[in-house]
Amino acid sequence: MRIFPTRYVLRRLLIIAIFLVSLASVKSYADDTATFGVRLIPNKMIENSNAVLEVYALYNGNIFPTKIENMVFSSTDSTIVQIIGIEDNDTGFMTHIKIQANNPGTANIVLAAPGFSSQEFPITVYSDEAAPTNLLIKATPSTFSINGPKTGYFSVELVNSNGFPAPTETDIPITVATSDNQVLNLNTSHITIKSGHYYAVGQFEIEQAGSAKIFATASSFQSVSTTVTTAPTDTPTIQAYVYPTTINDFATSTAYVVAQLKDSFGNEVVANQDIPISVLISNATATGLVNTSPQDQLLSSNTPLIIKKGDYEGYTTIQVKAGLNGTFNIGLSAPEGYAVSNHTAAPTDCAEITGCIEPASTTLLSTPVQLTTETAQLLDDKSAKLDVLPILATGNNELVGVMHLEDPYGRPVIASRNLQIEVDSSDPNYLSVSPVDISQGEADALVFGKVGNIAPPPSATSGSLGLPSLLSLHVITYNDTIVPAAINASSANSLRLIADSIVPKPLSQSNFPLALYLADSSNAVTYFPNDYSPTILPNDYFHVEPKKISNGDSIDIFEAKSLKDGSTTLNIIAGSYPTSLSLSSVSSSPAMVDLDYPNPMLTNFNNLMDIQVFDSNSNPRYLDEDTNLRLVSSNGSVILPPSNITISKGSYYSNFEVMPESRGNATISVIADNLPLATYQIRVDSMSPNVIIKAPKIVLPEETFFANVTAERYGKPLSGLNIDWKVAGATIQNFDKTTNQNGVASISLMSNSTGIIKLDSTLSGFGFNPLELKDIIRINATHIIVNNTNTTSVSSTPSFKSFKINGIDPLPFAVVGTIAAGGIMMKKKNIHLRKNTRDTNSKK
Repeated sequence: MRIFPTRYVLRRLLIIAIFLVSLASVKSYADDTATFGVRLIPNKMIENSNAVLEVYALYNGNIFPTKIENMVFSSTDSTIVQIIGIEDNDTGFMTHIKIQANNPGTANIVLAAPGFSSQEFPITVYSDEAAPTNLLIKATPSTFSINGPKTGYFSVELVNSNGFPAPTETDIPITVATSDNQVLNLNTSHITIKSGHYYAVGQFEIEQAGSAKIFATASSFQSVSTTVTTAPTDTPTIQAYVYPTTINDFATSTAYVVAQLKDSFGNEVVANQDIPISVLISNATATGLVNTSPQDQLLSSNTPLIIKKGDYEGYTTIQVKAGLNGTFNIGLSAPEGYAVSNHTAAPTDCAEITGCIEPASTTLLSTPVQLTTETAQLLDDKSAKLDVLPILATGNNELVGVMHLEDPYGRPVIASRNLQIEVDSSDPNYLSVSPVDISQGEADALVFGKVGNIAPPPSATSGSLGLPSLLSLHVITYNDTIVPAAINASSANSLRLIADSIVPKPLSQSNFPLALYLADSSNAVTYFPNDYSPTILPNDYFHVEPKKISNGDSIDIFEAKSLKDGSTTLNIIAGSYPTSLSLSSVSSSPAMVDLDYPNPMLTNFNNLMDIQVFDSNSNPRYLDEDTNLRLVSSNGSVILPPSNITISKGSYYSNFEVMPESRGNATISVIADNLPLATYQIRVDSMSPNVIIKAPKIVLPEETFFANVTAERYGKPLSGLNIDWKVAGATIQNFDKTTNQNGVASISLMSNSTGIIKLDSTLSGFGFNPLELKDIIRINATHIIVNNTNTTSVSSTPSFKSFKINGIDPLPFAVVGTIAAGGIMMKKKNIHLRKNTRDTNSKK
């Protein structure tokens, strides 16, 4: 048996020396301060539900699998978020704090632990949106004119605490009332929001000028109101025109009485209702009406004079039934609410038109217009005279004047033959006059023309005088004449088309009423002047059923439908009236998916994930039915989630665990019916620690030596990991069962006399999957014999206690000494062997 006492002593002294040197350079982590990593599962909470706050250690922003000892926590407001306790989990380093959401609001969870920076984690608790909590009310329109349309609509809507439309599960009766029924009258005192619906609509009528509120109340709801205003207007005027003012006393001679509706400024306006007007005829030299004297059969008005709803003028004829010379007063009688004025001609600025014949000056009269009958030449076909009426730019065919025949002296004549008289316009874009036919035996005829939608630009003079815009009309006759035509900008040109939802907040994927109406410059609703077929430009969010608008309509209701959550601009055109409406539809129904997961996720570790559905305002809500979500990974070699996750009816989230396969990146797509595609970029990192096993490569027979294992993660030592040592070819003398504060576990071994030493150890703990460590050490002897039967497995009490130097365990530092000693001793051994060889040879 060979003994090398000197060599063994030198080895032990060298190891101790290396240990003492290394002791001064050992890095200490005692002063390192960690931070808390925190996840709320689920990501958003609803009142009266439970959740888990997952807490773990972070060093330099990296997840560190160290159990947080002696952690304390509290809630800043237990009425909102209450801590219930700690929930068990098998991760080894994650702490699950179980919390309960009591009421909507925000509270902080305060976290503190030795070696960690204290932290506050805010938690917002959302309200349960399933039930309606508030009322909304809206009036459409809300501004009226006393002489305009008088019908409007109001709606009462149910919304939840987040302001979203909320259909009711039971009928909800609503009581409605007005603050002043002399101004506004409701068609009912009760409306009902039916089960499954979220609004109800009522109607009101305007009675007189003023402001009034509409109130809506219901049990368990706060009362709401809206204001409707009706503006007073000046009394409209009926203006009388008589053309021609002199007619032949022949029995078939006629004159025309035209009545036009004017506003307080003298501008033509469209009637909002039929206005019946009586024609009054009296002798200019006597009092009383013609029909009360013996002359009642000589001069009469034959047809009713009515200004139709949607028009601005009406007309009738006055006819001489027998030869009659004289002067007669022509007056009008209008219904209550209308004033009457009489007119002889229209004001013009004829000087600006070459060849224009200036008419007599015009005066608004309170006295009747006079009509004269006289004996004149019976038949002729000489010059035609055009009397032009004030014209309103309506875009329609309108009565623009009266054509009559006269001789060179201005006396009326009757046509000796059928005549067609052409009238040319200086700008047919604004006014185009139809040919005028005067039949044989007649003396006059009405003149009609197509009027543009807008008035021509005013001239410098007429504009400065505030007169209407002028065109010139060329009457082609024996003595051609040019007459001015005054075109007023239609009041319709100052109107605006309004589109508005009668419901305050349309619910996504539901029908709702949409109102179209015209408003004047004061925003008061008025009447449509023509028939229209509105064009509604298509969009992805709303569909409006087409419908025709009739001349004289005030408010037209269209059926609209929200196709999906979102906002858009609804563009509508009715004739020459365009409008746009910014319209949004919202819903507490599922509108989007939220997948919450750790970042990064960790391999070989069950990562807790949760999935929720949010409404269009990103708020969580309970589901009305089971919702199936399909998960697809772009890289199954990195992560493979469950293919289907179901959030059950009555729940608002679902938890599940996923163990990624390997480090890398992948995209998880979440697909569900009636929900948009959602994608998430997942990063997966390794959960395995970085482990190094250090041991000599070669040892001497029956030599005592050390091996150690060092475990760290992101440069931070992992303490407390379990290690199960398995050794073949050596005797275990002492060992560490766990890694120390520096992440090191050591073992002391005595080699056999020959062969190799196998180290097959297993490292585990902190939720890591067991990690196997292998190493082979050669025993330097003359003959190497591998014997695999000499195996020792240790997982409990070691055979002896580790030795200490001044109370310090030198084993964690043995690796440095072992490496250095291995190199030195190999060199010394070679020298020693060579010396022994020389000594042996010399002895021989």
